[in-house]
Amino acid sequence: MTYTAIVMYPNKADIKFDESYYIKTHMPHVESTWKSYGLISWRITKFPTAFDGSPSQFLIMATLEWESQESLQAALQDPGSAGVFDDIPNFTNVKPVTLAGSQL
Repeated sequence: MTYTAIVMYPNKADIKFDESYYIKTHMPHVESTWKSYGLISWRITKFPTAFDGSPSQFLIMATLEWESQESLQAALQDPGSAGVFDDIPNFTNVKPVTLAGSQL
C-alpha cells in the first residue's frame, strides 16, 4: 500500500508564492532528489477559496505518493534533501505544514 505525504502552504495575508517557480523548478527538483527512494508521483492543488467562497486556509497543497513510509523516511535522511528544503524561500515566504499517512 502506498504512503501519502502532504505539504500545505498557509494562505496568510502577506503570502508570497511563485507558482511558476514551484511547478517548473522546485517540484522537478523534489522528483529528481527523491524518485530513487520510492517517490511514485506528485500533484499540486491550488485552493483559492473554501466551499463557502471565503478565502481558503491553505493556498497550495502538494500530494506526494510514496512506495512506503520507510521510503519517505529514507528520502528525508538523504543529504540531498537539504537542497529541497533550502529551496523553499525561493518560491514562498511561509512555512509549510506537513502531514503523512496511509489510506484506510
